[in-house]
Amino acid sequence: MLLIGITGGIGAGKSQVLCELRALGARVLDADAVVHELYEVDSRLRAALRERWGEAVLGTDGRVDRAVVARRAFGEPAEREWLTQQVHPLVRRRMLQNAEASPLGLFCAIPLLYEVGWEHEMTQTIAVWCDRRTQWLRLRGRGWSDEEISRREASQMSMDEKLARADYGILNIESLELLREQCRRIFERIMECHGPGRGAHRG
Repeated sequence: MLLIGITGGIGAGKSQVLCELRALGARVLDADAVVHELYEVDSRLRAALRERWGEAVLGTDGRVDRAVVARRAFGEPAEREWLTQQVHPLVRRRMLQNAEASPLGLFCAIPLLYEVGWEHEMTQTIAVWCDRRTQWLRLRGRGWSDEEISRREASQMSMDEKLARADYGILNIESLELLREQCRRIFERIMECHGPGRGAHRG
């Protein structure tokens, strides 16, 4: 099973890297998108959120209000840990199922890859990095307040440390062309070393 974990700080550009890898022929999965889907389709998860945080966690349409979830989870470490325990086993199961079903492997964006200790299940890891000024400009462009950015940043390992731990690094600070070239080179290298008939899972 070929499973590549892609991580990085908020605003680093993990989603863009997934798009570039998909264009190169990779099968990709976004852990955040899986969480959002689970909020929509998993009635037991919604019930657990409502029991923990009350009716306010659901909108008038009965759907999970992700903004409320974020305020709760990133406001208190104990609440973030509780949410992690509810969601991460479900995401991990989906990730492994997709990886096992893909002969060419799976490239999965996992923001908290190192924080939750999943790096040991990966064949290789990629960290997407940008400088802090660029990160904050991007997040402010999404409408995030400085308080929210600081709160999210404090809940994650620094991008410098993630870059130091990863097998490959992608610097997302200049042009899309440069990002695309880095993705191409890393994808080709991973396929050469770990594609079908090559290498083995290192876990």
